Amino acid sequence: MWFTNLDSNSAGRITMNGVVTNYTGTGINEPWGIAAGPDGALWFANLGNNSIGRITIAGVVTNYTGTGINGPIGIAAGPDEAMWFTNLGSNSIGRITTTGVVTIYTGTGISEPWGIGVGSDGAIWFTNFGNNSIGRITTTGVVTKYHNFFGCTMNPYNIVLGSDGAMWFTCFNNAVGRITAG
Repeated sequence: MWFTNLDSNSAGRITMNGVVTNYTGTGINEPWGIAAGPDGALWFANLGNNSIGRITIAGVVTNYTGTGINGPIGIAAGPDEAMWFTNLGSNSIGRITTTGVVTIYTGTGISEPWGIGVGSDGAIWFTNFGNNSIGRITTTGVVTKYHNFFGCTMNPYNIVLGSDGAMWFTCFNNAVGRITAG
């Protein structure tokens, strides 16, 4: 299992036997989310230097910076062989290919995005911390925003695909929400 370590500016892994290895290096600065990429490496949101990081299982770190990467928090492997990430600092959703090509999506429906995950419908779902909503973006960049969640009255954080095909998310008011495509 791989993880990011915000306080020690490292990425790490823990084996099934509980052995922990931490990797530090040039460019790992306030790492947040981490996800396995389609290239066999782990990709992470590197908040401290406004970049997307990539670490191999051997611990080799590469940083990708680019126009529009600003305050990345969450990251997920998309259905299109690219990594998708939230840009808290610029109210946008980003996409980065495994070769480092960055595309940024902005617009209505994206407000301080935090968590991100891929849905059973093939779209990328994200939480909008800034306006208490859930967003959905297609791989072609079409954004939809959803409001009015029972129980989740403020600031949704993380979001993940559940075994039931719905997207499940956590909220600041100690609630868990669920949203389905369609």
